[in-house]
Amino acid sequence: MTKRNSGHNQVENVALIFNEMVGEYDNLCDLWYRYTFGSIDEVLLSNFPLLRNANPKPIALDIGCGTGIQSLRLASMGYKVIGVDIADELLKVARKKLLKAGYIDAEFYNIDAQSLPFSDNIADCVNCCGPTLSFIPDWRKALSEMARCLKLGGKLLLEVEGKWNFDLFWEIVNGFGCNFLEYDEPLFTALSHLLPPWDKGHIINYSFKLESGQTVPMRLKLFSAKELTRELQKVGLIIEKRWGLHVLTNLIPSTILHKPNPSRPLQKLFNRLASIEKRFNRFWPFSSFGCSLLVLACKVEQKTKQKGGPDG
Repeated sequence: MTKRNSGHNQVENVALIFNEMVGEYDNLCDLWYRYTFGSIDEVLLSNFPLLRNANPKPIALDIGCGTGIQSLRLASMGYKVIGVDIADELLKVARKKLLKAGYIDAEFYNIDAQSLPFSDNIADCVNCCGPTLSFIPDWRKALSEMARCLKLGGKLLLEVEGKWNFDLFWEIVNGFGCNFLEYDEPLFTALSHLLPPWDKGHIINYSFKLESGQTVPMRLKLFSAKELTRELQKVGLIIEKRWGLHVLTNLIPSTILHKPNPSRPLQKLFNRLASIEKRFNRFWPFSSFGCSLLVLACKVEQKTKQKGGPDG
């Protein structure tokens, strides 16, 4: 098993970036990720059954598991966790974390999600947050692999970067203002994100600010809600619920929310926006216009095309 698929430089770069974050990954003190991870945890607890006494344990496949934040939650709910990540330093932390908590059956693999070495229908549920899928070069192949590994009727919890959000506005403001918001993007690039096709997400080079102060470019695939629904259906996954994360909170530029140790007034404003957002983030338009789109999908039996039919 290798962590590269077809020698993709992007995969290697993402692994390098996240390995360099190993010391701060579990100690993020910005407003953005604390809210994101907290929201994902709430969804896991409210939408996945507690199966602590099941024998054998149901299997949870955690794609892009990082340091095991959601792996630990799933294990505590009664699942046997199989974690996958391309960043080997993060996996070391995840292994130690789950062993320390007593989950000795958890397994972790340093492999690429574009080619999973697991049997068909092995997993009762799949978790892919972070948002891992947006970092993967051949994200369609990765999505197909997750669906292949998921049992019929099994659930997928997926987080991706959303196309339509207030960052589109802030990027343009930043372009006019000599990069004062530190999006590191020229005005013509920011304006190009508003061009059609509007139901398909574009790719951006996002300047991610590490808590060490270093700036690293992150190539991200953005998704529209319609596009995500369409791509999931292609691999036999039907969305049951969808949440928009960082809809109202993104009234504050994301580059500001990523900074560590926010001021008290900023925390107060953010918490107020977040409390309102949480009441409505499952309903349109909130569910379609977040910086992150979080979906719960179910694997259904795909209909096979009949020969001689209208589709050939």
